[in-house]
Amino acid sequence: MYQSKHTRAPHPVFTIDSIPLGNWIKGVIYDAIGNDDTDGLVPAQGWLTDDDHSRYAWQVLEPNAEDSSTIVPLLICPDDMDLSCTVAVVEQVIRGETVTWERFGRAVDIVSGVITAVAWNEKNQRALFQKVQFQDALSAFKRLTEHEWV
Repeated sequence: MYQSKHTRAPHPVFTIDSIPLGNWIKGVIYDAIGNDDTDGLVPAQGWLTDDDHSRYAWQVLEPNAEDSSTIVPLLICPDDMDLSCTVAVVEQVIRGETVTWERFGRAVDIVSGVITAVAWNEKNQRALFQKVQFQDALSAFKRLTEHEWV
C-alpha cells in the first residue's frame, strides 16, 4: 500500500524495484510551472469508476496474447477517476515467457473507452518481467484492490 501525492489514504500500487510506479515513471505529465507531476497519478486498475473502462483496464493488463503489443492504461488523474483526464499508458509486449513494458506515454485520444493515440515519452524507460512473476504480482495487486482496500 502506498499513499500517492494527491490521495487521502494508502492504496494498492504496482512497484518496480520497490519504487511505486507513479514515482518510477517520469515525464508523462507536468504541473503549471513545468515540474514532473507523474507521481500524482493513481492506478487505473481499481480507481476507474466506469465499470466498462475498469474491465478494459484489467483485461488489457493480463499478458494473454503471445507475440503481441497492447496499450495499457496504468495511471489516471485521481480527481476524475476516468479516462477523460490524464492517462499514463504503457506499451506492453508479450514474447515467450517475458512481459516487457516497452515505453510509456500519455493517452491523447480515447474513443469509446479505447485508447487510440499516445504521445510517447522521450525518457525511454523500459521494464522487463518474467511472465510468471508478472502474473503473480498482478494477482496480488488485484486481490489487494478488490478485497483489502477500502
